[in-house]
Amino acid sequence: TTGERITDPAVLNEINQNATMWSPVMPKYVFHSWGVEDGSFLRLNTLTFGYTLPHHLTRQWYIQRLRVFFTGTNLFCLTNYTGYDPEVSTRRKLPYTPGVDYSAYPKSRGFNFGVNITF
Repeated sequence: TTGERITDPAVLNEINQNATMWSPVMPKYVFHSWGVEDGSFLRLNTLTFGYTLPHHLTRQWYIQRLRVFFTGTNLFCLTNYTGYDPEVSTRRKLPYTPGVDYSAYPKSRGFNFGVNITF
């Protein structure tokens, strides 16, 4: 009732002593409002920084164009969602379970560095 996370098994057993809504041995998946939460998020999915050196600096090496760049993917995600990723996955292809989170792996973060040279 306080909204605090309880991790002590004895306290959980005491609180859920008369619970009848859910059981881990149920033969079917149960979708209920107690499992619904706000999935809004702000994500920076792709960011690229690049710089092309001026021609007067590169012409002594017979280079017409020299560009360096950095690209980052999935750099951050701001959310209050408690799952791995607010862009949830569904393992069942039924029209009445869109946006149900089945604990897919979180998106990985990636970094690319590079140089483009034109002679």
